[in-house]
Amino acid sequence: MIAISEFDFSSYIHLVNFLGGCFDTQTEIILYSLDNIDNSIIAVHNGHISGKTIGDPLSGFAIAKLKDKGNDSPPYYLNQMSLTKDRLALRSNSFFILDKSGNPRGMLTINTDVSKFQKAAELLRDLARLPDYESAENAPFDIERLQSTPKEIILKFISEVTHNTSVDANRLTPKEKQEVVSLLNRENFFLMKGAVSQTAAVLESSEATIYRYLSKINKKK
Repeated sequence: MIAISEFDFSSYIHLVNFLGGCFDTQTEIILYSLDNIDNSIIAVHNGHISGKTIGDPLSGFAIAKLKDKGNDSPPYYLNQMSLTKDRLALRSNSFFILDKSGNPRGMLTINTDVSKFQKAAELLRDLARLPDYESAENAPFDIERLQSTPKEIILKFISEVTHNTSVDANRLTPKEKQEVVSLLNRENFFLMKGAVSQTAAVLESSEATIYRYLSKINKKK
């Protein structure tokens, strides 16, 4: 390891305090000096996150990466994962402080406890979860009912029966109209108040005809 002489960290200590004021209590800022890796931490903000205190040794991550610094690679590492003594996972960003000759003299590390954000994300996922479409009882009708008017629902089934999105109802055959009624009945459409009269109006049939279709359909069950 390169012999390291005294280095003025005063501006970096101010930086720790500044960054500490910018972030909330979920973010820890640590300043390491490489003068003595066994007594390396010279400034810390929100040390309760990892339990680090002034005078603690240099991190294992810094020791492992120290040999890379001073080369052509950028003197920082972004979005690394580190673990506290209590196995709490932190998102860590580390910046090596180099002198004018490019020799590493210290390291500034920002650790963020993302556990509360992860719990919040899980809560939001739970709140945003929808029922499984395939297993939800009467799912097709329930979903359409929320986003469509009764007339639009009837027209949708006319399109399914005729395979035509613009066919006029008066051109439907009695068999096609009965099939439309059968599809509506399968989706419990007629449990809705006024469904028979609305169906009759869209299909240009009488209500008696719609009831007759329903009677035939129910007799087949």
